[in-house]
Amino acid sequence: MTQTDKEENIFADDAIFADDDFADDDKVLVQDDNDFSCQDKNWKIFIVDDEKDVHQLTRFVLEDYVYQSKPLEFLSAYSATEAKKMVNRHNNIAVIFLDVVMETNDAGLKLIEYIREHNKFARIILRTGQPGYAPEKQVILKYDINDYKNKTELTDQKLFTVITSSLRAYSDIMTIEVYRQSLEDKVIERTLELKNKNETLVGMNQELINLNQEKNEFLGIAAHDLKNPLSAIQSLANLMRIAINDFPQEKIVEFATMIENSAQRLFALIQNLLDVNAIESGNTHISLASYDILPFFQTIVQNYLKPAEDKNIEVRFNFVEEQYQILADENAIFQVLDNLISNAIKYSPHGKNVYLTLSKVDNKVRCEIRDEGPGLSEKDLSKLFGKFARLTPRPTGDEHSTGLGLFIVKKLVEVMQGNVWCKSELGKGTTFIADFPLLTETE
Repeated sequence: MTQTDKEENIFADDAIFADDDFADDDKVLVQDDNDFSCQDKNWKIFIVDDEKDVHQLTRFVLEDYVYQSKPLEFLSAYSATEAKKMVNRHNNIAVIFLDVVMETNDAGLKLIEYIREHNKFARIILRTGQPGYAPEKQVILKYDINDYKNKTELTDQKLFTVITSSLRAYSDIMTIEVYRQSLEDKVIERTLELKNKNETLVGMNQELINLNQEKNEFLGIAAHDLKNPLSAIQSLANLMRIAINDFPQEKIVEFATMIENSAQRLFALIQNLLDVNAIESGNTHISLASYDILPFFQTIVQNYLKPAEDKNIEVRFNFVEEQYQILADENAIFQVLDNLISNAIKYSPHGKNVYLTLSKVDNKVRCEIRDEGPGLSEKDLSKLFGKFARLTPRPTGDEHSTGLGLFIVKKLVEVMQGNVWCKSELGKGTTFIADFPLLTETE
């Protein structure tokens, strides 16, 4: 198609902007629809045509056009190549007037696919200066072509009509898209919320399973530990009942002592179980007050001198201050120190030493209990303060252990705002350290 032919087809008899409806050309067409939520200040109108006159005349006719209180902003491209660059730069083009015939007879049609890859919502109006030429129906359907016009058909009023219907369609599509995105965001948000709740429920369910397993383990171990001393008491009592006259008094005293020891084991286990239950249910009766921890240490050391002497263990107690004032509960601090010191003696081999140290470190009162026992492995250390912790070292004098003492110790120390931990290596003994906030005279 020659340049002259194109000009004759486009502007023949000034058909594209004929005066058939020009009686109203002094009126500005204004739309008052305000439903569209787009934040752009202007409607971007993209003119793609290789004829400059088409750009100028389109701008001239529509320059005062306003829709939904927003004017038009015109973009121009004179070839398909230029148009692609413009589409890349502007992703919010509302309406595209697209010439079919430019560099080639189907340059505009080939451009449509590229446009739709980058802008799904722009209204595309195909224009051609070749009467009788029309794109295939599947092209119109596939690429969502809004309208198809011969240039001779686009009078000024029809141009107003086309731009109005196109902008209305674009506005509606974008409004729906905003709602769709909002709905999609809400669906994603709700899905995430449900996912989080489901994960929470799964976690809570797993926690219940773990608690149930722990309860079963708790009952199993408690039943086992209760059974042994009860069996011993029952056997000794039965033996004494049926043959008391056959035993000398010394043997009867020995049996009574064994029964007493078994009863003490039962009492200790039951007391530990009650303590654990109170701690986990939040029913510990802790009353914090100012106490000097030194007398507690001294009392407990005196209590364990005989058990230590029986195993030829020397207890060395070191302190330099006259007072070590802390905030504590009287029963709790006694229970903590009693457990730690008794463990040191219980797990120490015969003929070794147990070192007790009381000091002040960084505004804290530090209690250190060190033994010369077999030490602990990393695996033992990882489960040291757990309930019913069964560690590798065994008591060296057949003493009883419930596996609850250190669990209770840690909980009680933390309630008294302190901290307890352990340092140990295999073959190098074990040191338990408990820190408590130091109280000054003004506190």
